[in-house]
Amino acid sequence: MKRKKQNWNRIVLLLALTASLLLTGCTSSVEKDYLAAEKLLEQGEFEKAAEKFQALGSYEDSSRLLMLSRAALAAENGNYEAARKAFSALGGFRNVPEMLRYYEAREAEAAGRSALDSAAGGAGWEHLKNASEIYANLPGFLDADAREADCLDTLYGLGQTLLDDARYSDAYDVFAMLGSFQDSALLKDYSEACLSEKKGANLEAAEQFSRIPDVLDAAARADSNRETVYQKALNLSEQGDQEGAITLFSALGSYRDAKDQSVGKTKLLVQERLQRGDYEGVLFLMDAAPEAFSLQPVDPADHQRFENFLDQFVYAYLYFSANTSEDAVSGYYGVVPFVEQNGMLEKRLRQFLMIGNFSHNSNFNFYGGELLDLFRVDGDCYLAYYRSSASVLQPIGAVEANRTFRIMLRDSENGLTAGSIEDCLYGTENPTGRPVITGPLPNGELPPDEDGDGIIIVDIMKKGFNGIMIIVLDPSRVFAGGPGFYGGNGMLLEELVRRYDALGGINAGGFIDEDGGGSGGLPEGLTIVDGQAYLWAPSGASAAFDENNVLHVKYYTIETAAEDHIRDCVSFGPALISDGVPEYGPYMESGINPRTAIGQREDGAVLMLVIDGRQLCSIGASFGDLRDIMLDFGAVNACSLDGGSSTVMYYNGEYLNRPSSASGTSRYLPNAFLIRK
Repeated sequence: MKRKKQNWNRIVLLLALTASLLLTGCTSSVEKDYLAAEKLLEQGEFEKAAEKFQALGSYEDSSRLLMLSRAALAAENGNYEAARKAFSALGGFRNVPEMLRYYEAREAEAAGRSALDSAAGGAGWEHLKNASEIYANLPGFLDADAREADCLDTLYGLGQTLLDDARYSDAYDVFAMLGSFQDSALLKDYSEACLSEKKGANLEAAEQFSRIPDVLDAAARADSNRETVYQKALNLSEQGDQEGAITLFSALGSYRDAKDQSVGKTKLLVQERLQRGDYEGVLFLMDAAPEAFSLQPVDPADHQRFENFLDQFVYAYLYFSANTSEDAVSGYYGVVPFVEQNGMLEKRLRQFLMIGNFSHNSNFNFYGGELLDLFRVDGDCYLAYYRSSASVLQPIGAVEANRTFRIMLRDSENGLTAGSIEDCLYGTENPTGRPVITGPLPNGELPPDEDGDGIIIVDIMKKGFNGIMIIVLDPSRVFAGGPGFYGGNGMLLEELVRRYDALGGINAGGFIDEDGGGSGGLPEGLTIVDGQAYLWAPSGASAAFDENNVLHVKYYTIETAAEDHIRDCVSFGPALISDGVPEYGPYMESGINPRTAIGQREDGAVLMLVIDGRQLCSIGASFGDLRDIMLDFGAVNACSLDGGSSTVMYYNGEYLNRPSSASGTSRYLPNAFLIRK
């Protein structure tokens, strides 16, 4: 009995072991099928992978991998819409995001290739370029690397074909798409040059081909285009159009004998035009061929005519520069390119205006048809006086004796005529009794506040202009004021001061002045007054005080002003000093005019500055002059405000400066920076 029981136990154990082995073998087989299906999916065998995942049923994530395989298979068969829906349903499962992007590129590539030879070729090129960019962001994924290279190669080959077919505009577009791929950037430039040549812009084409001499036949085509221009110039000369011929010969520079042709024909025309007094025509020739004017005529009579022309040119230069817009003039202007290209004329002009940098006030006055104009040379002021007779300007060298300024006529062997304004600029007496500042403050310290009211007023005197500075020691006393409404007219500065029961102030932001009447009714740019923000036409830099009474100088929008907690803001510009960094550049020296500016020192003191202009004793200042004065006073932030006829300062019941407005006092203003009592 005991033996039978032992045998039964052995049978049960054997059956259990057999069942375990059978179950293990089954599990191993399913896992192998799963792994095989995954490998097929990775290899892009989507149909076979789908069959295996379907057979696996609910094992692991086989159902979702089946969906993924079918989505990829649909995409491979060109059914991108169905594939997109399936991929989107899978969300972030496995590499679905990459698959979605990959087939987005495949769809774009397919659309691009099908459109290459159609009327929508340009759209097809864009599709191919987009596809290549997507592939580039999928490095190592499936065959993305190879497809990216194939798309770029296709586009590059297309560009070359378009070049061969003389479709230069299309070739330009294709190579522009390719960017830095191989030599696409150079071929883009080559296509552009070919397009210029095709349009007949031979000078432009020659210059463009010359910049890429090693690309295809660019060097030969550059010379071919120059030769075309050269022949055009010869034809114009034979037809009697010497001006046109000179222009083309001059543009050709050193090509063949173009320079000699230009100089020779110019010399002949100069003599002809000098004889008939056509000085404007001579100026044109100087622009076209300045080299002709570096030669002295041999014949004494021609020499005298040439000397006369030089004088006439200088007078014409002064006349042209005196009749330009007030902010357009800085340094040499108008016909100055002729002067700078010719040492003889530059020397003559410098003799006429002594020496140095030349600028002027363009809004001075006319007296009975005779032009009276002021000039600054290295900071010194001179008076030039002319009488216009037809197109010829003659110096007359004298003005009415009862003027308050002194004229020093220069009549030397060079026949110079100019006037020096000295007495009213550099007199030692100061009738205002205020401190006079001519340069940087000693040790950066402000003049003393003698009466202890927190306000310091000083006179600014520089060569060529003077002005007034109000220094407000407590910045919380400075605020922006306005009329309280916009539209119609603004308010005079004295009215704004009375409206706010203020001590005084200066004009501030610019305003829209469509009819030139100066109504001051609509401020330009962002304006914040009494906590109310107004935004009319966009403008430049803003001068803005925040809630901590710190002056900011930058471009503000309503949103950025709110972020910086701005309490008061006006718009004009340019910025003069930003966070301790002075602004420099050609525009800073432009325009000699009345000016207004506001700044702030590190210690918080606010600097309110006006410079008079368009007057005998103060011709005006440039933006650079404003910047330098603000630096003299230790400003770390400063901004130019509206100037010209708007420049005005009112304090304690009177105007302190001499405004250049028609009324001699304030214009109607949209706002002002005011000082609390």
